[in-house]
Amino acid sequence: MFKQVIRSTQLTTDAANSFFQHIYGDSFQYDVSFISTLRALVAPRMKEGESIALSFYQSNYSASQLGNHSAKNAVRGVCDLEYCDPGRIIIHNFYNTSQDSNYAWMELMKSTFTSVYPDWHLLDKVTIFFKKTFYALCFINPEKKSVIVFVDNMDIRKMHYLQCSIFAFLPWYFDPELGVSRVEMELIESLREKTPTRYEDCIAKIAEQYDFRTARIRQLLAGFETRYESMECDKVRREIQNCIDYIDRLNNEIGDYLRAKNDFEIRLLGLETKIANGSDESEIMDYFLCNDKLVLESVTNDSMVFVVKTYLEYFDEDLAERVIRNETSYVYRPNGRGCNNIIPAEDMRMLMSAIFLDQKLRVRFCAAYKFNMNGSVSAMGSHRFGAECRDCTPNTHIDRFTCLGNYSRSINELLKRHDYIGAIEQCSASCKSLNFNDSPVMQEFMRRMYGISDCQGSINTRCIELPDGTVVTPVDAINWLKAQEVQADE
Repeated sequence: MFKQVIRSTQLTTDAANSFFQHIYGDSFQYDVSFISTLRALVAPRMKEGESIALSFYQSNYSASQLGNHSAKNAVRGVCDLEYCDPGRIIIHNFYNTSQDSNYAWMELMKSTFTSVYPDWHLLDKVTIFFKKTFYALCFINPEKKSVIVFVDNMDIRKMHYLQCSIFAFLPWYFDPELGVSRVEMELIESLREKTPTRYEDCIAKIAEQYDFRTARIRQLLAGFETRYESMECDKVRREIQNCIDYIDRLNNEIGDYLRAKNDFEIRLLGLETKIANGSDESEIMDYFLCNDKLVLESVTNDSMVFVVKTYLEYFDEDLAERVIRNETSYVYRPNGRGCNNIIPAEDMRMLMSAIFLDQKLRVRFCAAYKFNMNGSVSAMGSHRFGAECRDCTPNTHIDRFTCLGNYSRSINELLKRHDYIGAIEQCSASCKSLNFNDSPVMQEFMRRMYGISDCQGSINTRCIELPDGTVVTPVDAINWLKAQEVQADE
């Protein structure tokens, strides 16, 4: 029962939410693991037309308040299920500071709930399963495929553990004779562990079965260029009307405005012809579908936000060597602060040499950009990256300083020629770059490597790829390098 809050998984991204529109619901204290687990386990077993809605409720009633109402009215006051929709999963938390009060209300539910709602019945095995850890009651309605669970003083750990009973309280989806897959059972078992690592790995493995990315890109980019060109049509039509008005008022400029009117009409005809002959397919859509280094996050009529995931490739090797061999450089004293007590200088020299000189290790970078069809691309600093970037670290130049450097000119020139693919490729190139001559950028990069950045809590540093493809932190990479040296000596 790990206590860490799971704020994002591969099954709760925007793309996954679009895909699993039939399984939705609330988070609990910003934790989205319950909806992730339901999507992982139940989605493959649901029939067309079925849906699941997860809700969390809570009440803070004292035991003395029971005397103010009849038993049945008290049950209805806690939960009104008279018109409960099919496919509801309700978790109700009694969170009074007095456990006696919580137990009193739960005993009321145990004794009276089914008399108020005859279509529901108590699932004793759920109560028995959690008896040693906390008090829980589970009632199910097989006809409506709905569930309500009452819990005493639920917290994050109990909420994670409660998910272990999904097989039990959704019997219409889980046939004991058919059983479950190995990874599904491993997912349930991971909810009992002290850390979320195994749980997140299971969710990621199950998510690989779905092509969220293709569905998301097709949904968001269908007819993207055509939508923009429709807006241009409206704009050109207004220009035509302006021309007609000027002709009426300014006889002496009739010739000039007639020529302008003719030009606009030709352009309008071209736009309308392109729209008429167009389709929902687009060059940008095809590019995103074929390039798994791009993560599409959001799209409007004239802009999109996307993330680039790639490797650090572009840097000055000669300059990198001079800086790494200089014992007083920012590599060992970022912002003038000695870091030998955090990572010894010799260890950091070994790591930097392996990355930039020997190039036996690689750094995974990510960066976010906003692309405007009107002719601009901007870097997005302090961006909150999704779970798909959990093995990358933000490119310091983009993330901290929102700067595209020399790439801005190339991007702007490409946009003037409507070369959108070329502009996106330049964004990818900027994500691959690190300038050893840019002291503010490199100072912050090294601070993150040492784990002393001002924004360290929100920055992922598990980004160094070993030769076998494993991604580790700087400290773990140093330990691996030392182990390789020991093996070589032996």
